[in-house]
Amino acid sequence: MTGVLPRLRRLRAGYRALSGWRLFAVLFGLGAFGVLGHAPFFIWPAYAVALTALVLTLDDAKRRPKPLRSGFVRAWWFASGQFLAGTGWVANAFLVSAGDHAWLIWAPLILLPAGLALFWGLAGAVYVRRAPAHAGRIAVFILIVMAVEYLRSTVLSGFPWNLPGHVFEAGGAISQSAALVGAYGLSVLALCLFSAPAAFSGPGSRLSRSVPLIIGLVLIAASWSFGQIRLSQAQTLVESDYQLQLVSLNLPQEEKRYAARHDILDQYLALSSDLTDVDAIIWPEGAIPAMLLESPDLLAEIADALPSGTRLITGTARTDRGLNGRPRAYFNSLVSMKIDNNRPILEAQYDKSRLVPFGESNPFLSLTDWMGFESLSEIAPYYSPGSGAQTLALDGLPSMAPLICYEAVYSRYSPRQSNRPDWLLNISNDSWYGNSAGPQQLLNQTQYRAIEEGLPLVRVAAAGISGQIDPYGRLIESIPSSSTEVLLITLLEGLGDTPYGVYGNALWVIASLVLAAVMHCLTVVSFTHSGRGARPAEGR
Repeated sequence: MTGVLPRLRRLRAGYRALSGWRLFAVLFGLGAFGVLGHAPFFIWPAYAVALTALVLTLDDAKRRPKPLRSGFVRAWWFASGQFLAGTGWVANAFLVSAGDHAWLIWAPLILLPAGLALFWGLAGAVYVRRAPAHAGRIAVFILIVMAVEYLRSTVLSGFPWNLPGHVFEAGGAISQSAALVGAYGLSVLALCLFSAPAAFSGPGSRLSRSVPLIIGLVLIAASWSFGQIRLSQAQTLVESDYQLQLVSLNLPQEEKRYAARHDILDQYLALSSDLTDVDAIIWPEGAIPAMLLESPDLLAEIADALPSGTRLITGTARTDRGLNGRPRAYFNSLVSMKIDNNRPILEAQYDKSRLVPFGESNPFLSLTDWMGFESLSEIAPYYSPGSGAQTLALDGLPSMAPLICYEAVYSRYSPRQSNRPDWLLNISNDSWYGNSAGPQQLLNQTQYRAIEEGLPLVRVAAAGISGQIDPYGRLIESIPSSSTEVLLITLLEGLGDTPYGVYGNALWVIASLVLAAVMHCLTVVSFTHSGRGARPAEGR
């Protein structure tokens, strides 16, 4: 230990001496390094190093001639690296039709991370303005970052990707606290624990500077204990009487062309041939590259291949036409059809509400149209958002709430109270993103929805992981992302309402305010009793 402290002090001094492009490059690299804390790696020390380094550089920004500007720029560079490493896989979608869209690859590689980083830049400026010198500044850091993360999750439809709390692998003991406070509440815990080491650099006694870390360790231990108790009650999962057939076809996105629609449909029908005691067949989002409901030839093939009484749930694009027969709007939809005497009968449909920018919607259509770009979709020029979350009541099945693709990223999206579903269904098309971290990050975040709602979640993904997630967020049976396979599952029953499902974000907001108040008070008391400035700071 004696030799470690001097090395840490030298490292701190060297870090403080950085300026200009060298500092920005280091911050950018630290932000990218911290993403190793997220899926599929879950390397927590990487996230701790990154957050601690961010707080330290923001502390140093206070001494700059223009502290607010310095705090903004430093946090922005850090977050730019973080979001590039965490969302850079989006660029794969622009390479599916590289001849048409590769010239736009700067959007996901520059515009997206730079835009998301603005939220953290704002947090950096506010922190520099409001944070005290003593260790209570960690509490201020937590509150400010949580405020901007919530903004990032809601502004312009939001993009709550890789929240700090997602570093805890869904289904594990710590993740079970999401049933109480959601992924946002776990983000408060992650920020507390992994930024706390920065408090050791600053004024006050060693005890006062230890308060944030002690609180973080107590909270992580309490969360783990709660999770262990909760999981001990999950030894025997309750199965329903319903059987579902999940069909996964591993097909590269570039092969999903309209011209290949009949061949692709044949492959799905061949996989769906064994229908013993099956209550529903489920295909993924965009399974057939066509507007299925407006394709009589495809519907006839399905009706001829599937026995009467078979229910098919699948994703498809659809149109809403005006009186003149022209499309008024396009939707990315989930539909349920039942075969009745060689005729497909539409039972229900749900239109996706949370649309992927540029992939499904285009917020800058007037600009990109001038540049010669509408969207990445081949089937429709754009999609309109649906009316919002729904619970579908299908005859012969428990009520179900659909989540199409990244709608599963949003907490509390499914209906509640009297409309609370019995299970969640997430269909997705992960083939846009290839063998990248994106689909694995999406899976981890999707598992959190099961924990938050206390409901089983069935996932069917094209070129992604399909299977059933239990109400505790554990993937209990699955099809690997690289497999073309069929999985027969028995649908699980859900749990009762969770506290987070009932009370929502109010719980984590209250918890974070209480945590910040306790941390601040304990820090101030220990700081005052130790004698203000009586002991020099480590690394100062």
